[in-house]
Amino acid sequence: MNRDQLQDRLLTWRFELQRNLGLPGLLGALLLGAAVVIGAAIPRMEAPADSRELRDAAPLSRSAKGHRATIERSVAVETVSLKTLPELFPGFAQSADDIATILAQARDSNLTLGSAEYLVTNDSSAHFVRYQMLLPVKDQYGAIRRFLASVLNSVPNAALREIHVERPAVDGNVLEARVRFELIYRAARP
Repeated sequence: MNRDQLQDRLLTWRFELQRNLGLPGLLGALLLGAAVVIGAAIPRMEAPADSRELRDAAPLSRSAKGHRATIERSVAVETVSLKTLPELFPGFAQSADDIATILAQARDSNLTLGSAEYLVTNDSSAHFVRYQMLLPVKDQYGAIRRFLASVLNSVPNAALREIHVERPAVDGNVLEARVRFELIYRAARP
């Protein structure tokens, strides 16, 4: 059998399989075949019995000796992480720039904006200040979704707190949405 005949036969099999199984079935069969080939190609190495015993005993001896040290280290790391967490957030002075960025993203997305509402909350015991912004917007679903993604990608301390979407007309494609962002800032030190 020469190359052209083999290629012709393989092409015929592919078309027959695609006709009988459909494209998803054909792709599934190819993936299943690839998994069988890869599974057969991976060599299984059997370790000698004495090395297997050593391998199984090593974690037990390590865990018995270092279990207490591991717990102490993890508690210390968590304490350090919680103390440094507020320092990772920007100060409240950056809030005006973040609001301007959100509004610029809305203008770049060509959204129709309504009047925004703002609310600042600060707990006396908390290390953070939360700045909530309720922004009514109107446009198609795709534009609103792109706007949300661009805000969340460009303002790292922003969280999408709530979104409420309504379609005023049954046959319309323009949606009215109320989007609530929460911007998180580190609290000022006393």
